Amino acid sequence: MGKHHSEDEEIEFEANFSDKEETAIRTRLISLQTKIREVNVPVIVLLCGVNGSGKNAALAIFRDWLDQRSVILRAYERHDVHQERIEYRRYWRDTPINGKTGVYVSSWYSDPLVYRAYDKINDDGLYELLDNCNDFEKTLADSGVIFCKLWFHKDKNEQEAFLRALDEDPYEKWRVMDDDWKNCCLSDGFEEATRKLIRYTDKDYAPWFEIKEGTFTQRIRKALDIFCTHVERELDERLKFREKEEKKREEDKKSKKKKYEKPDFVKHINMDASISKEKYKEQLPYLRARLNALLMEARKRNKRVILAFEGPDASGKGGVISRLTSSLYVRDCDIFPISAPTQEEINHHYLWRFWRRLSEQKLLTVFDRSWYGRVLVERIEHFATEREWKQAYDEINRFEKQMVQGDNIVVKFLLYISKDEQLVRFKAREETSYKQWKIGSEDWRNREKWEQYDEAFDDMLKKTDTKYAPWFVVPDNNKKYGRIKTMKLLCRYLEKVLDFKTDKEIPPPDKEED
Repeated sequence: MGKHHSEDEEIEFEANFSDKEETAIRTRLISLQTKIREVNVPVIVLLCGVNGSGKNAALAIFRDWLDQRSVILRAYERHDVHQERIEYRRYWRDTPINGKTGVYVSSWYSDPLVYRAYDKINDDGLYELLDNCNDFEKTLADSGVIFCKLWFHKDKNEQEAFLRALDEDPYEKWRVMDDDWKNCCLSDGFEEATRKLIRYTDKDYAPWFEIKEGTFTQRIRKALDIFCTHVERELDERLKFREKEEKKREEDKKSKKKKYEKPDFVKHINMDASISKEKYKEQLPYLRARLNALLMEARKRNKRVILAFEGPDASGKGGVISRLTSSLYVRDCDIFPISAPTQEEINHHYLWRFWRRLSEQKLLTVFDRSWYGRVLVERIEHFATEREWKQAYDEINRFEKQMVQGDNIVVKFLLYISKDEQLVRFKAREETSYKQWKIGSEDWRNREKWEQYDEAFDDMLKKTDTKYAPWFVVPDNNKKYGRIKTMKLLCRYLEKVLDFKTDKEIPPPDKEED
């Protein structure tokens, strides 16, 4: 079983272990799987290489010999070689939760490799795509994910013999795809691109292990031994690190708070800014039409718009979002009010729940609170350690960069009110029957930490305001002003990004004011 016989050669496409050896391997795998669940960290295994190199046989072992309740298996269709972007959304959505193992064939490395081997991109293009691979893995590894990347090598003669053997067997020829022969003909290009890929993406946090020599079964045996040894060692390291992190978390809770100083962003905004009721009624329909025209232009260019809103409780986010989204039909827009994560979301990387909400179908996606919770509430309430929330700034910048590379326009708004205005709004909510659901003990508790939130807002703006995903701070003591100002800022930014003006088709009612 698992062999093809011809006059001159014997081709294997499944591992052939003795009963004793199989028992030993299966026992070790199950024991390791139990430890992964106990330590409660995710493990990601990549199986890469040409057809017949052993990756599919290794995948079959992970499928058949492990408890499938704790394993996810994935293989992906390649993106079209002519398209300019690679979407990471599908990879993020498929990341394993804590305690589970994800095994991937045709991973995020397949597209860069094929593009380079087919000369669709040059070396600079290859390294640019591989930077995204490194960023993706670094973000996950920093959260505790264990990576084991296995590359199965096979020279051109071995590839040809393997494909020919399968092709001549009526029971096995279904395994051979047209691309397999094309890739075999370009084996020199693939080998060169593979060397560059491995060298560029072999990192301490996500190392490559190359399987080059031995019979088919020996290669599989070696790969399984590498996997077990590497993950066992990493699990031990995670346990040691976790003890240190817990001690640090307790120290952070007891640390003395710095004396409050008004943050820079507050010094530079006019909290008294306002607009008359008449001017508001005049500007709103104009800005609604203008925004609609810009969003339709974005659609023509196959772009989507993603908005993130942050701000103190009762800062008017809901009212602003309501006016913004009224410029579109409901079918074109998704609005996600973000609250505390579910248990499933807690078991994933904190960015997972946002990646899974991104849609290719919706023109506009709006987050009422967002991934910035990591550096706001999680920082202040010590749900994240100091190391975790400090590294989150870079993680978020990479996340937003990948969204922009996926043809999304990302814009972020901080709606800010004074502490006195918040008190007025809190009391109004308590006294208005249909608004009482908006106020609770948690809101009052957060209010006591106003200064800490100010400091966190300031750090957030300084560390994540980028050219590709800018922040706009909007004073919102006057709700009508905040709504109009936010819509104006969004329209101006979309005009800039799209290089598209709406003045001729939608003339302003009068000269716009800031």
